[in-house]
Amino acid sequence: MRKIKVAIIDDSAFMRKVIRDSLLDRGFEVVAIGRNGKDAVSIASKKIADVMTLDVQMPVMDGIEALKEIMNKFPMPVVMVSSLTKKDAKITLDALAMGAFDFVTKPGGAISLNFDEIADELAEKLIVAASSFKNSLKTKTSMTKIESEIVKESRKSGEKKNYDMVIIGSSTGGPKALDMVIPKIPADFPLPILLVQHMPPKFTSALAKRLDSSSNLRVIEVTENMEVKSGMVYVAMGDKHMGVLKNASYNVKPFDGPKINSVRPAVDYTLESAAKVGASVLCVILTGMGKDGTEGLKKFDERKLTVIAESQRTATVYGMPKSVVNAGLADYVLDVNEIADKIVELVRS
Repeated sequence: MRKIKVAIIDDSAFMRKVIRDSLLDRGFEVVAIGRNGKDAVSIASKKIADVMTLDVQMPVMDGIEALKEIMNKFPMPVVMVSSLTKKDAKITLDALAMGAFDFVTKPGGAISLNFDEIADELAEKLIVAASSFKNSLKTKTSMTKIESEIVKESRKSGEKKNYDMVIIGSSTGGPKALDMVIPKIPADFPLPILLVQHMPPKFTSALAKRLDSSSNLRVIEVTENMEVKSGMVYVAMGDKHMGVLKNASYNVKPFDGPKINSVRPAVDYTLESAAKVGASVLCVILTGMGKDGTEGLKKFDERKLTVIAESQRTATVYGMPKSVVNAGLADYVLDVNEIADKIVELVRS
């Protein structure tokens, strides 16, 4: 197989070497190295790399300005390399909204002496980014055969369900997809929405604030036991699973515990806890790597569950929704721009 060609952009000579060495060890070909955003734009213009790692905070031109110019003039897959700070979390979410494929966080700050902790994660994301970008260049004019059959079957069914909540799961490409779903839900929406996005601490808080500022609904991060209420979106806290409890009412609460599907928070955890307390759920599985969400959906009585999966046509990574579709669990397969309207239609019909 042809080696994936990578460009590395970081203002730290130490980090450039660390990232370069880690990628060479994992079979990548490093074709260019830059020190700032201007270097990044110049390298992108030459079209010599399949994918780029781009530092967030840099002199001369920062990662955001560089990304904006790259996406406008020389589109290519970019994985942001961010520090675990509130400021960097906000900037990284802006980058994802602008078209960055995904991000990794330096475990030791701007100069990370323990970068090996995320080296495999970075490698995996670069591989998927390069592959997904190539696939996106091929025109997706129609749904897959399996998707079409599922949509056809679901439309034959006019079964009415009364839901207790909506649960949304997303991963790679999720922040951009969520920008197309959550803000389109009206302020008088009659159910709570539980949102599980694969992200580390601080990033989920930044995500909640970002969505809150652009939405009709109130969006908050779940940091303690909370009663869920209509017209509210509850975002699972980074590095904590979000469980659903029921006493007199439904509550959500952050929980420790081992990673599920190599992630925490996991959609499977939230779904399984909701099924356990007998909740009737409208579930939406958006773009993302892996299969998180599939096993949790299997725990439900089908009379208490409706599932919407994002289509391959709009998913940044057709992993999580594909797993749900292939397991025969999806009632609807829709482009991301159609999902908010379908949520409202199903809940109010």
